[in-house]
Amino acid sequence: MYELNILDNSTASAYEWMTFPSYKYLLHILDTDNTIVAIGATNNQQPVGLVLAQMVQDRIVVIFSIFVAIEERNKGIGTALLTRIQAELQDRGCKILQLNYTTGKPTTVALERVIEKCNWTPPETRTLVCKGEAKRIIEANWIRRYSRLPSSYSIFPWEEITPEERQIIQQQQQTQPWIPEDLVPFKYEDNLEPLNSIGLRYQGQVVGWLINHRIAPHTIRYTCSFVREDLQKMGRIIILYAEACERQIKANIPNAIWTVPSFHQSMVSFVKNHWLPYLNAVEESRGTLKLI
Repeated sequence: MYELNILDNSTASAYEWMTFPSYKYLLHILDTDNTIVAIGATNNQQPVGLVLAQMVQDRIVVIFSIFVAIEERNKGIGTALLTRIQAELQDRGCKILQLNYTTGKPTTVALERVIEKCNWTPPETRTLVCKGEAKRIIEANWIRRYSRLPSSYSIFPWEEITPEERQIIQQQQQTQPWIPEDLVPFKYEDNLEPLNSIGLRYQGQVVGWLINHRIAPHTIRYTCSFVREDLQKMGRIIILYAEACERQIKANIPNAIWTVPSFHQSMVSFVKNHWLPYLNAVEESRGTLKLI
């Protein structure tokens, strides 16, 4: 028979392998940070499940991970963990629980079944997660249609953007905004990948960019891409992706990944209508919540 227990520093170490690497540190500060809650499931005193959460705002909690050991699945442990942490957080005065996850995993169906059993809201897609190989992506036949860049355009390494160009963009954003707030390039420059983070100039003015990051030795994440709205229908952003892929291939870095927020409908449609056949996978990042 399994048991559920609230964990502390002395008991949580046995559960580290049940959460994502970036959240393991939370299990080491349970005694000193009362915003973190971890509940472990045991069977015959052996750890078999974990749910980990943290209060991120006043009465709002994010559940970072929920996990059940493979041999213990389909026994109701996941439902029990989610129910127990809900009760614990409610006792602490929390009002809103949030949970985000990515599809395409072997556990996705089971997780969504647990969410439904516990009466959370139907999951909503927040972003598309596109994964592929640069060599395959560059093979898309429609890329050739946009392969020629008129002489009025030029591509440059993003690290070479001038202070004057930065100032112009920042001033324009204050007076006549033309960049969606989540696509302003300067927010993503920390630890950018210089190999293929590039910008686009048109008639001497910066009108687009593709800011990337190396997230693993063989994988580059295409983090932020945008081209000025009046130039988008000309496929200029496609040229940026093609150029970045070419540079990546020459450097023997095979894998590429990028996300597309669901509210950028034109970008979502472009992935589904054009990129899909050339990608290894298109997963979804989904979110759900519950009022307690």
